[in-house]
Amino acid sequence: MKLTRNRITAGLGALVLLQSPVLLAETISLTNPGFESSSQFDGWTDTDPSSLSGVAQTGSKSVKINGSGGSVEQTLNIAANTSYTLAAFVKGSGTIGLRFGSQEYTKKISTSSDWTEVSVTASAGSANQVTVFAEYNGAEGRFDDFSLSSSSEPSTVTPPVSAGSCSSPANLTIASASDNGSNDGHGPENAIDGNLSTESRWSSQGIGKQIVFDLQANANVTSLDVVFLKGDQRSSYFDVATSSDNSNWTPVLTGAMSSGIESGYESFDISDSDARYVRVTGQGNSANNWNSIIEAKVFGCIDGSAPVDPVDPVDPVDPAPVDPNLNPSLPPSGNFDLLDWTLSVPVDDNGDGKADTIKEQALSSGYQSSEFFYTATDGGMVFKAPISGAKTSSSTSYTRSELREMLRRGDTSHSTKGVGKNNWVFSSAPSSAQNAAGGVNGVLDATLAVNHVTTSGDSGQVGRVIIGQIHANDDEPVRIYYRKLKDNARGSIYIAHEPRSGSEQYYEMIGSRDNSADDPADGIKLNERFSYQIKVVANTLTVTISRPGKSDVVQVVDMSNSGYDISSQYMYFKAGVYNQNKSGNDSDYVQATFYSLNNTHNGYSY
Repeated sequence: MKLTRNRITAGLGALVLLQSPVLLAETISLTNPGFESSSQFDGWTDTDPSSLSGVAQTGSKSVKINGSGGSVEQTLNIAANTSYTLAAFVKGSGTIGLRFGSQEYTKKISTSSDWTEVSVTASAGSANQVTVFAEYNGAEGRFDDFSLSSSSEPSTVTPPVSAGSCSSPANLTIASASDNGSNDGHGPENAIDGNLSTESRWSSQGIGKQIVFDLQANANVTSLDVVFLKGDQRSSYFDVATSSDNSNWTPVLTGAMSSGIESGYESFDISDSDARYVRVTGQGNSANNWNSIIEAKVFGCIDGSAPVDPVDPVDPVDPAPVDPNLNPSLPPSGNFDLLDWTLSVPVDDNGDGKADTIKEQALSSGYQSSEFFYTATDGGMVFKAPISGAKTSSSTSYTRSELREMLRRGDTSHSTKGVGKNNWVFSSAPSSAQNAAGGVNGVLDATLAVNHVTTSGDSGQVGRVIIGQIHANDDEPVRIYYRKLKDNARGSIYIAHEPRSGSEQYYEMIGSRDNSADDPADGIKLNERFSYQIKVVANTLTVTISRPGKSDVVQVVDMSNSGYDISSQYMYFKAGVYNQNKSGNDSDYVQATFYSLNNTHNGYSY
């Protein structure tokens, strides 16, 4: 919420703007806001390529960022439920931003003119820390004279509700989104995929272009939240109508206009109506006649009360307890020991034609990506992989955001490959291999929730993701799959064992891996926490799935004839998300949040 944002309410055919009250701002003290301290980058964490510059807006110094990945940042304690404005002077190109946990709000600039003041405003929500930052934006830039101010968020004016209407609106489930096919390739499904990146949007050029959201069941619809493309640079014009049959429409918001200053969600109150379908008709924007929605949410009630998932009304996901050991204000390495892992992310910033690998030292020193690897608002470690993205090698067609076990813990004198101190072996391997390896046998314990799976693409690929595995030289002794089909409320768990010769062996543990499987009665819903354990002792593989209040599901695999107990075979664990869909929409994605991750081996200690 911006400090200058208007609350929009409307009746049929009418639009009323209720101006938020003027608020008094309070300045928050930043350390070394103009980089004038005698200690280089005092108060700031810098990431190369960044350096101090003698070209300044005021004083004698500024910070120069001149390459991909370059940044500076500073974290401060703040008050929750407060709006914050970050301002800075920029010369050249750059991005400034506010980060509250995993939520990031930015403002970019690219200009050949002299110093220009740039600002970005956002709400802290429930966060009690904020990271202010500046980073590279395609060309060299200088930053100076940062300031941070706060103001309590105004109370909103809500129109009265009639008797029997929705008194406690909640976020309704949008089952699907559609248009008439006139989009530019950024399809309507992008507007409900939870992805706030600019490429994941619905875009259609022309006055009167429409997108329709299907709630799958009738509800009392009361409001709409929308993230518009370039919402902080231009105002978007639109109308909203609702329908119970996708044929007869009732206008509930006419002549609406977004603020033009908000990069995140904007809320629009609409006339309450009972409807299954919500239609937004785009009327262009203040710069051109494009209509572009990054993300949309519909709020209301079913039967006058808070709604439940219409796909599965009898089995909602119970809220998980808050883990006091997980701090949502820290990067993943602040909550998890990541020194014995590297991370693959589906981007190629270094231009080598492959997915980038974040090495042990960098990963354990606070690395995070706002798109693919970050800390959730509950402190969990989030992994995300869209269908489109850089791959780890030419031999794979799938993207991943995935950890790779590295027992050397940053000691680069040990090779990443081979039977050595970086990898482990089975206790059924020759003693020479056991003595040379970094560990013998292994256990990987993880607690996680799968948050999203793909819903587009070939029936054989949709909805599936690998969440843990053992990798050997060239093959995989085990891969754990989670799969939820689009029309099912719950997902299945199955594993694959790959002998070094012969066919792969599949074992269904919960539900079925079939492309048209029924909804598994004892399946795992999205956002439901569960645990898995992968355990190897000699040639015996044991995989266990655990859930609170339910019996463990256990699968044992005899690997005696699988060929991994010879002197040249080495192992390493992997964990995260390995997207197993290459056929869907580019922006479709898989995501999981890990709440614990522990790897142990005989003979391995640190």
